[in-house]
Amino acid sequence: MNSDSRAENQSAADSGHNVVLVGIDGSDQARHALERAIDEARAQSLTVRLLGAYPVIGVGDPGLEMRFTEAVMKENADHLAEARQAVEQAGLPVEVVEAAGDAAKAVVEQSGEAALVVMGKRGRGGALRGRLGSVSAAVAAHAKSPVIIVPEAAESRHSERRGGSAGDFALEAEGPVKADEIDFTGRVVVGLDALGSRSPALGKAVAYAQEHGKSLALVSVNGALSGTPAWFQDEFNQARYFHEADRKLTEISDEIAAEHPELTVEHHIFVGRPGRILMNATHSADLVVVGSRGIGGFRGLLLGSVSQAVLENATGPVMVVPAHRS
Repeated sequence: MNSDSRAENQSAADSGHNVVLVGIDGSDQARHALERAIDEARAQSLTVRLLGAYPVIGVGDPGLEMRFTEAVMKENADHLAEARQAVEQAGLPVEVVEAAGDAAKAVVEQSGEAALVVMGKRGRGGALRGRLGSVSAAVAAHAKSPVIIVPEAAESRHSERRGGSAGDFALEAEGPVKADEIDFTGRVVVGLDALGSRSPALGKAVAYAQEHGKSLALVSVNGALSGTPAWFQDEFNQARYFHEADRKLTEISDEIAAEHPELTVEHHIFVGRPGRILMNATHSADLVVVGSRGIGGFRGLLLGSVSQAVLENATGPVMVVPAHRS
């Protein structure tokens, strides 16, 4: 790995960002996120910072506005008190922040002081089941630190398992294998694009795997071949793509192994839609790590197409790592 990726692997404490920030709104999703934040704080020796935001209204009636504000402030304080008790019972240091106004804006502003942000996929505002909530989407797109989006309770993720497309497959040493037959249990999966070892997501994935005692799985996906006739893939592209991708991933694996000999690293090469394949990996992986935008991303987009596709239908936790700022 290059020096940029090594810098990504410095501990949060060394960089001065020694908190894990978690949004609290009283929903079941927020409670699942808090449980994850406690686990992350314990693994990384971080303080848990609880953030609760309450809405502000302006209706031209000062008395009504005051009564509304008092009610939502009390509700917010009750949710934060419940969460604080859970963190204290876990034996971890805790901080509490109350914010008036937009929840996503408050979390993004606080993310600059955090090593990690943890959010539930949807908050109390709801949204269709399985879709990404507006607050978590905005935070994943704009946060200044990595964000872990926690979807459903851990016990429900396998029961909601959905298969990938029949056109998605892995090019393993023994030959093509259906993409959904690759089991990533016990692994941190990171999707790599043309940035390779320069990817910010790779540095965070390596650090996470080390901190949590997990194996690391590097994933490369060729989307250009997806949808082309089988004879075209077989005769012209598949073998060449496999050997070239295998060479590049082996080089990256060797670099990681040289710096982190205690870390088990494997790699997998897929043909198909990158977002769909990485989303499918969330069914079994301990964590899937993606960049907020890939090398082909447009500056004006909130999220890259791959990270958006993964987050929309993930059944396991996903970490979104901010792109390097120019």
